[in-house]
Amino acid sequence: MDLIMTLGLVVAGIVIVVAAAGIAIGVLFCGDVMSYTGPGSMILRPAGTPVGKALVAFNPGLSGEARSAAEKVAGDLQSKGYAVNLVGIKSADAANTSGYDVVIAGGPMYWGRVCNSVDAYINALKPQNGVKIGVFGTTGSGEFHEGDIASFGKQVAAIPCYGTLTKPVVTKTIRNGDAAKIDCSEFVSAVLQ
Repeated sequence: MDLIMTLGLVVAGIVIVVAAAGIAIGVLFCGDVMSYTGPGSMILRPAGTPVGKALVAFNPGLSGEARSAAEKVAGDLQSKGYAVNLVGIKSADAANTSGYDVVIAGGPMYWGRVCNSVDAYINALKPQNGVKIGVFGTTGSGEFHEGDIASFGKQVAAIPCYGTLTKPVVTKTIRNGDAAKIDCSEFVSAVLQ
């Protein structure tokens, strides 16, 4: 009888641990907890007189790929002459988009959709006329999945401000690893066109 009771307690313990792990993972992905870990604000100034101002708001994600991509995007904008404000997507600086020529938001993608914090951010955007907007999602993979790209494009096309913009929102799925630098550079070039 003691053996059966011990086995029952072991099985119950395993079930509790697995359930707790599932809940923790669900909170991280669905609750978008990582969006609160982004920086407050970091200003990147160009070498000469700025040609404009850019805001890059991002959710760093679990793996750090989105943070790395945001830093590459901000660095590329800086090298093209922009004064860049690199901010966490939940920071107060991210909420104020007035006075910027370029606004970019990004974060990790899960199952073909950009994370909840980026989705909420782009849905709340009220851009001024003439502002160039870009949205990126990181894949955590070195490969693209066409279904994810199509799903991401539809998600961004549905944002309320999309119809009031003079230029379409540019979207880019950014791979991880060595390909990310190329993807980020292509993305910035497309946004600035």
